Amino acid sequence: MKNSIIPFDRYPSLPPLFLDFLKGSPLYPDRPTLEAAQKRGKELLGQKSALAASDFRWRHPEAEKMAQDLAEGRAVAVVAGHQVGLFTGPQYTVTKAFDAIRVARELRDRGLHAVPVFFALTDDHDLEEVARTARPGPEGPETLVLEGADRANRRPVGPLPIPERITEIVERFRPDARTPEASEILEAFARRSAPGTTYGNAFIETLLDLVDEPLLVADPLVERGRAAAAELMRRSAGQTEKLRETLASAEEAIRRQNRDVPAPHKPGVFCFFLVADGERRRIEDVPQALRQVSEQHAWVSADVLTRPVLKSFLLPIAASILGPAEIAYHAQSLPLFPLLGVRPPVLMPRSHVVLIGPAERRAAEALGISPQDLLRTRERETTPAPGALRMDSLARHTDRELETLAASLQELDPTLEGALETTRRKVAYQMGQLAERIRKAAERKDEVREKRSRKLETMVRPGGTAAERLYPPLVALLAYGRKSLEIIRSAATGSLEGGVVAEIDGAAEEKPEGAHAG
Repeated sequence: MKNSIIPFDRYPSLPPLFLDFLKGSPLYPDRPTLEAAQKRGKELLGQKSALAASDFRWRHPEAEKMAQDLAEGRAVAVVAGHQVGLFTGPQYTVTKAFDAIRVARELRDRGLHAVPVFFALTDDHDLEEVARTARPGPEGPETLVLEGADRANRRPVGPLPIPERITEIVERFRPDARTPEASEILEAFARRSAPGTTYGNAFIETLLDLVDEPLLVADPLVERGRAAAAELMRRSAGQTEKLRETLASAEEAIRRQNRDVPAPHKPGVFCFFLVADGERRRIEDVPQALRQVSEQHAWVSADVLTRPVLKSFLLPIAASILGPAEIAYHAQSLPLFPLLGVRPPVLMPRSHVVLIGPAERRAAEALGISPQDLLRTRERETTPAPGALRMDSLARHTDRELETLAASLQELDPTLEGALETTRRKVAYQMGQLAERIRKAAERKDEVREKRSRKLETMVRPGGTAAERLYPPLVALLAYGRKSLEIIRSAATGSLEGGVVAEIDGAAEEKPEGAHAG
């Protein structure tokens, strides 16, 4: 199965707009190629970042020079981003970081100084999404949720402290530790997400633990980030009618392609949030919001449609690494860029990686499932038992034949009638027993198949979605050690054809040096 591809038309839950993007859609003017990103980068080179070098977070010693070059206009950015979920959120978050690093490196190889940047979306208020994680349980995926994880929250999640129950959730992962280094890895994750640590800080530090190459992390809550968001909001407020018309036109263009609008814009709704008194709420009164920001009583946060513009307002972005849903709503966001005087990046899809360990490989082979069909919905199969039906038929036929002997035996010797009845009962019993054993054997075979199928579904397609969208990278790290990160990194090729099936040989047998995550 190594390096097999699952075509995107067999990948579950992908937005039609994303598939259109891959084929080439008029809604997306740039093709997702290095050539296009290189050209865009050259156009942007010399533009200084709105963020200072000191506004970024990094771990690798080479990253400081990258931050300085980006701030001074000597480099352009390749950007990825995600919500600040527990344990970095789903596995594909780390894949995005690897993608940004790879694309930036490939652009440097072409002579364009590009640096990878990851946006940690600390200003989002979706605690219901952030404060949960999942692990593979014996009967299917087990969802683990922290207190407060509901839609009632309106506070930006980045500065919120992680509750005490995080220790219980960490312990739920302990049975999954299957390598010599697993306990150390789990403890490192536990330290990063200790009770009282903010969601934002836990996310950023854990991400930097997992990525051992130069990577800059941007936090929109830094002072210069807030100032830039306020300036972009002022630009938008100065042309609210054009903004409304542009969004309406973008939605109409999507509908003309017979596609649903990913994030329908309600007339009269302004595309920014205001954070006042600690709560993030949609701006309803634009003049009042401008006054509050001017008086420093509140600050601005972009919404799903203006956030892409804000990123490019902050940084000169040559390429943006995006998931399928993000690419879908960019069909609405892209027309906003020229309206607000911002140059858009070239959109590049994130890599899709399906990790397969020895157990999953054996299960798939036993079930006759090809690599290309790993993520397809499968109907439950039952083993046919024609032998049991044949035995039932033979039993009835044999009993009828024996019954025809009754008259002749009665005439020959009346005492033989009892012997005939005994024989009929014994033959019927023995043939019935054999038929039952055939049925039980088929049931056992079904049980084995169902167990294999359930195990495979839990690890590869939990709840009908790809595992990379549900489980954090901690799951693979506990099962296979830090080599799982190398497998993900090598599979993150940015394929435009489909998801890469990345095969892992098995659990590590010895602890490598520097195996800790912290």
